[in-house]
Amino acid sequence: MNPATNLTVDLAVDILLQSIHDENKNALDSVRRISSLQEDAGIDSGMLSQVDNYAGAIKSTLDTVQGRLLDKISALNTEHNRMIPFHRLPIETFVQVITAALESFQTRQWSSPTHLGRLVTLCQVCKRWEDVISRTASLWATIDIRDPAVIMSTAISRSANHSLNVIGAPSFGLIRFWSDAPDGWEEFMNTAIAHSTRWRSVQLVVASPDAVLAIMIADVPRLESFEVKSTSECLFDTQEGGRLFQAIGPQLRRLGLHGLAIPWDSWVLHNLRHLSISGLDNFVPSCEKMLGMLRECPALVDIVLSFNRTADVGTFRQGPSFTLAQLDSMSFSRLSPSWALAFLETIHTPSVRSVNLDLDFSDSGHLFPSVVKRVCALYSNVVDARYHLEINLYTGSLEWACYPISSRGWRYFGIKAWNNPAPETLETLWAEAGTNRFAPESVLICLNGPVDLEISLFLPKLDGIHTINSFMFYGGDADPLFTYMSNPTTSGEWGLPELENLTIYDCKYDPELLLGMVLARYGGEGLVGHNNLDDGRDRPPPFQELTIGHAPGEADIDTLDLVEDIVGDHCFTLEEDVER
Repeated sequence: MNPATNLTVDLAVDILLQSIHDENKNALDSVRRISSLQEDAGIDSGMLSQVDNYAGAIKSTLDTVQGRLLDKISALNTEHNRMIPFHRLPIETFVQVITAALESFQTRQWSSPTHLGRLVTLCQVCKRWEDVISRTASLWATIDIRDPAVIMSTAISRSANHSLNVIGAPSFGLIRFWSDAPDGWEEFMNTAIAHSTRWRSVQLVVASPDAVLAIMIADVPRLESFEVKSTSECLFDTQEGGRLFQAIGPQLRRLGLHGLAIPWDSWVLHNLRHLSISGLDNFVPSCEKMLGMLRECPALVDIVLSFNRTADVGTFRQGPSFTLAQLDSMSFSRLSPSWALAFLETIHTPSVRSVNLDLDFSDSGHLFPSVVKRVCALYSNVVDARYHLEINLYTGSLEWACYPISSRGWRYFGIKAWNNPAPETLETLWAEAGTNRFAPESVLICLNGPVDLEISLFLPKLDGIHTINSFMFYGGDADPLFTYMSNPTTSGEWGLPELENLTIYDCKYDPELLLGMVLARYGGEGLVGHNNLDDGRDRPPPFQELTIGHAPGEADIDTLDLVEDIVGDHCFTLEEDVER
């Protein structure tokens, strides 16, 4: 880059100023006269007006020059864009670029403009883009309930005979969590069904059994992916008329049924790669039928089962074990623990990388150790030598989740146990996790509200665990925690010796115990009732984050000011926005 030299710029400025002088002689004379007057001499308003006019002339000239230069830059940019190779790409390559840019809109990963909405925007870039996009049928093969009818009609026409992606679901989130059908679902569904022979993928939320029936008996020879949510639980029964998908064998590989049951021995459930079933209460398949279904899907990659309730397995014919060699992810939510145990005992999953169990142990607490043992046997598949452990205790449940740190790709290992005593749950998990060949690199413990756990008895179980670096406490009594962190433990070390991040939010506590804990860990003189730990042992690391949250007006400001002085304002945060 070689801009104009300073000399050239100075010459150009001189020429411009001379032109301004010639056009504004009266103003220039006024400037000279004002400059020659004494400070106490009078200056009339006419002279000042001439000076203002002169300054305005310079400003106007500057704007003109800047505008001319910006126009030149714009022209150069236009010429640059015309010459770059992108505009000379073969049409096939250009279409691939556009297709890749639209993929996220086809899968609805966020609530941004629809596939067709973005396509219309791309058509406005230039005439060439519009011509290529308009003539490429494959780009128009997605219809969305959020699109205006005229755009949808245009897409159906322009897509010719290409397979269609049909999106009649909310704009964000998983459709199985939606309780209401979107506005205009009936008109959209009727339009979509008229072109069912072209369906490749379908996502629909519907609100009537008749709509479900119409969808399930549609002629869909090209169907590869099908996900439907019925807002009221219903059963598609072939005995009442109609054949499931016209029984002509679509290449179905992804199936999601939410609030909708079908004959569980149907051929449609064979050879799937992705299976998700949820929202059933009255039409839940038996554990035996579910295992039989999975046995027919040897290439299954992921499975999600989330039922409103399931009965205990009891005694049933389990059958021989089988292997799902490609299964990468499995999630069982609100199933009977006996179901989960039957699955884990029957199915061999050598490649699983994500395990999520959300189980209610109200009447099956005795099965918890067996379930944990089976699940933890998958540790070697899911976690590696560097992982982060999160433990969340809620009223009535405990959640234990591992997040590998160094793995490529997404891995997750989680167990959520409902209605099982927290102390027993935690002890079982600690004991089973302790048999693994490596410990977590970091641990976060979060106590959410009054939990069915005696904190003063729970904390000593953490003695000797040096990887706990974060602790969060919401809505409980924090005094036992502050006492534990202020004094020697049974192992002679600090309580939570490596803790760096502490959050106390809407908790009851004695401010002096909080201050005493901070003084003890930072080397200050302890308060009455606290042991001074000046015995040569290494101090814990200073807090990186210490957050205290209160409802407005409830904080002991004087004590918290002292705490902030000790730990430093860079890591201390007081929040007074708690809402109850």
